[in-house]
Amino acid sequence: MPSHPHRVAHRWMIAILMAICIVFIKVLLALIDLHLIIPASPEYKARKYTDSFELLGVRGRILDRNGIVLAESVAGRDVVVDRKDPALQDKHVNRETLPIEVAQLLGVDQEVMLDAYNGTHRSRTTKIMTITDDALIQELLRRKDFSNKTNRIVGLNISDMRSVRSYPNGARLCHVLGFINHQGKGVYGIEEVFNRQLSGTNGVVTTVYDGRRREIRSKRISEIPPQHGNDVYLTIDNNIQFIIETALSNALEQFQAESGVIIVQKVKTGEILGMASLPGFKPQEYGKHEHDEWKNAAISKTYEPGSVMKAITVACALQYGVITEHTVFDVGNSGIWYYAGKPLRDKVYGRITARELLMKSSNIATAQIGLLLAAPAPDKGMPQANELLWRAFNAMGLGQKTGIELIGEEHGIFWNYKRTAHWSKLSPTRIPLGQGISVTAIQLINAYSTIANGGYLMQPTILKEIRAHDGTLLRQNRPKIKGRPLSTDVCNKMLDMLQSVTGTNPRGTGARAALPSYTVAGKTGTGQIPINGKYNHSDYNVSFIGIYPATRPELSILVTIERPRGAIRSGGGVAAPTFAAVAEEIGRYLAIPADKLPKERVK
Repeated sequence: MPSHPHRVAHRWMIAILMAICIVFIKVLLALIDLHLIIPASPEYKARKYTDSFELLGVRGRILDRNGIVLAESVAGRDVVVDRKDPALQDKHVNRETLPIEVAQLLGVDQEVMLDAYNGTHRSRTTKIMTITDDALIQELLRRKDFSNKTNRIVGLNISDMRSVRSYPNGARLCHVLGFINHQGKGVYGIEEVFNRQLSGTNGVVTTVYDGRRREIRSKRISEIPPQHGNDVYLTIDNNIQFIIETALSNALEQFQAESGVIIVQKVKTGEILGMASLPGFKPQEYGKHEHDEWKNAAISKTYEPGSVMKAITVACALQYGVITEHTVFDVGNSGIWYYAGKPLRDKVYGRITARELLMKSSNIATAQIGLLLAAPAPDKGMPQANELLWRAFNAMGLGQKTGIELIGEEHGIFWNYKRTAHWSKLSPTRIPLGQGISVTAIQLINAYSTIANGGYLMQPTILKEIRAHDGTLLRQNRPKIKGRPLSTDVCNKMLDMLQSVTGTNPRGTGARAALPSYTVAGKTGTGQIPINGKYNHSDYNVSFIGIYPATRPELSILVTIERPRGAIRSGGGVAAPTFAAVAEEIGRYLAIPADKLPKERVK
C-alpha cells in the first residue's frame, strides 16, 4: 500500500493532467468554433469576433467646362486638442514647448495652439484643423504612440477617416458653388441644387477580427461597396472667372465701392461663362460669415437699373411699331420736363433721334416713348392702359425668374398692369428709364443677350453636363429657347445704334468701354438707390452692359458696381472701363476673331 506522501503526489498528478486536458479541450472547442461555424450565421455574429466598418462614398466633383476641378472630396481626419488628456500630466511632457512643437508640425499659428492647450475654454476640446495629407496623418499617429516619452505628442485626438470637401481655388466662384455644412449637405449654389446627384453613399463591411483586433480579410462576412457621387460640369470657364474676379476686385478698390457683380454670357446659347459677386467668402470657412454674405447677388439682389433699361425700352418700342429708328423726339431746351406735376431732368437738348437718345442717354425722350408704350393699343389686342408696356418688358424676361440652376433667384419687382394700385400716372415715364422697377443682374444680361442673338430669349444656364464617377454621361444640358420677343430686323437696328454709345461717337456715354480689337454695342446706367423712399445724389448702382463683337455677337458682359464713393460715380466712368478691362482679355483668350480693322482700333 502506497505511503501517504505518495498518495498525495499521485492525486496532484491526476489533478494536473485533468487541468491540462480541460485546457486542451477548451482550446480545441475554440478552434472548432472559430474555423467550423459559418461566419455569416447568427450564432457567429452574436459573438465578439465580428464587427463592421464603413467604406467612404466620395461626394462627386464640381468641374468647369474644361474639366478643371472647382470642388472635390478627399479623405481626411480632424485634429482636436484635449486639455484634460491624462498623458499631459506625465513628468516628461513640457507644457510650454509641446504646443509650439505641434504648431510647427501642423503649420498652425503658435498662438492658436498655445490657446488650445492652455486656454480657459468651457469645452475640454478644441478642433484645430482637418488634415488631408496622408503623410502628415501617419506622422501624427506615429508620434502619438511613440515609445520615447520625451518626443511623444500628447493631448491630441485624431478622428476616424472622413470625407472632407475641398475648394482648390479658395473663395473664387464661392457664391455659385455654395458649400457643405456640418451634416454633409450642400447649402446654396451648385452644392445645394445638385446635392442629390453629388452625394455619395458609404459602403459597409462586416468582417472577422483576431485577438489583436486585426481583420482576417479572408473571412469577410459581407461587403456593400460605396456608391460615389456624380460629377457636375458647369458652363463656367475657370480662366474667365479668374479674369473677372480680379478686375472686379480692382474696381471695388479703385472706386471705393461696397460690392459688385460681373456676368459673362454666350449670347447664342445662354451659357454663363463667368459669374463674379464680391465681396466673397471661403466655402470652407462659411461659418465666419453672415447668412446674407452667402447669397449670390447676381441672381438674388434686386435693384433699380437706371439707364441700361433704355436700350430695352427702345427695342420694345421698335418691335411694336410705336417708333422707328428715324422718329424725332423734342426734349426742349430747358433740360427739364414736367409730367403729372413732377419734373424730369435731362442733359440732352433739342430734337433727337433714337440713336442720339441711346448715345446721350436722354431721360425725357425715353419717358416720351414710355407714354407711347403705355397707351391703350386695341389694334394689337391690348386695350388697357400700361398693358403693352408691361407685356413688352415681361416678354424680355423682366419681373420673373430666369430659371437658372441656382438657389435664391428673385423675381424682381415689376407689377402686373392689372394691379393698378401699383401703377401711378408717373409710372410709364419712370419705368422705361430704370426707376420704379427692380431687376436682377441675370435678368438684365439675358435681355441684352436677346438683342444680341437675333431676338431669342434664352434660358440662362450654368450646367453643362452630369457624369457618373466612372465618366459615363448621365445628362447633357442643351440650349433652351423661352420665347422670341424681338425680330432680327429690330435687333440689327439696336446693335447698330448701341455702337454709337461705346466708340463710334466720342460723345457717347460709354466711350470708355471701347475695345482695341472689337466693336462694342452697349449701354451705361447710373441708377439712384432709393433710401427711405427717396432718391439722393450720393448712392448709385452704376452699370454697363456690352455686346461684342457688335458685327457678329458672341458674348455679353454685365458690370454693376454698388455705391462707388470716389470722385467718379457714373456708369460711363466706373463700369464701362471695368468692362473694357475684361472684355478684350476674354476675347483673346477665347480666340474670338477681331472685327476692327487696324486703322479703326483704339490707340
